[in-house]
Amino acid sequence: MSKLLFDASSLIYALKLKKIDLLYGSYVQQLTIYEALNAIWKETYLTKTLNPEETNKIIDVIKDILEYVTILTISTKETRIFEKAIELGITVYDASYIVLAEENNLTLVTEDNKLKEKAEKIVKTKTIKDLVKTS
Repeated sequence: MSKLLFDASSLIYALKLKKIDLLYGSYVQQLTIYEALNAIWKETYLTKTLNPEETNKIIDVIKDILEYVTILTISTKETRIFEKAIELGITVYDASYIVLAEENNLTLVTEDNKLKEKAEKIVKTKTIKDLVKTS
């Protein structure tokens, strides 16, 4: 299997499906952690679909996962990321995943259809469902 870069949508989806084994040995970027925590915050505070006890368990799992993944940084890639965002008409956040996947020869794992559509012109892409089918 190729090396995988997970975005926050796929990280959260893997957690919901209890498929965290897919994440071991993979890659995330620093932004992924904040985006994942923000998604959990929304489900806890705004929609109230998670209670504080569930939230704490999920955060503990994320902390454990971070021990087994490589965390990439966008440092020194800011200009390239910005240019990619303009070129593709996407957010800088999304462009950062594409640039990191491209520069590190990684397959981008995302549940975001717009990001997947733009990224697959440049890098390999997969969804969690794709990974589950092949595991």
